[in-house]
This record gives sequence, structure tokens and C-alpha cells, in this order.
Amino acid sequence: MPKLTDTITQPQPTDRQLECERALEEDFQIFTSLAEGAGWSWQEIALALMELTEDYVMAMRMNTKIAESTAVPASKTLH
Repeated sequence: MPKLTDTITQPQPTDRQLECERALEEDFQIFTSLAEGAGWSWQEIALALMELTEDYVMAMRMNTKIAESTAVPASKTLH
């Protein structure tokens, strides 16, 4: 599979999502074409991708919660 575009400029916060989409688009097209070539319908592919995306979001949220709950507070120093 081709490497994702790794040229991230310094976009405005509102442009990051669009830049991410552009970076993923070519590989996404290749990926979905491979799935179609294997015999999956576009509906099956779309549903599978939505499920995988939901799983990814849930895992990332869980990782964030774990990291936040195990974070060590910064030590306070007296001056």
C-alpha cells in the first residue's frame, strides 16, 4: 500500500480536517478499489468502514481517558 502523504503544512485549525482528508484520499480510493475488486459491494464497504471508524473512535477515547486518569500531576516547587 502506498505511503500516506506526510507533508503536513501548518494549516489553520479549521483547515486541518480538509488537509487530513486530502492526505488520505488517494490511499482511500486504492483501498476501496481493492475491496470492490475482492467482490464487496460499495454498501458493504461503507458499512464496514463506519463500524471500523466507530471502533477506532471508541479505542482512542478509552486511551485518552486512561492517559488522563494515570497522569502524574506536576510537582509544585516553592520559590
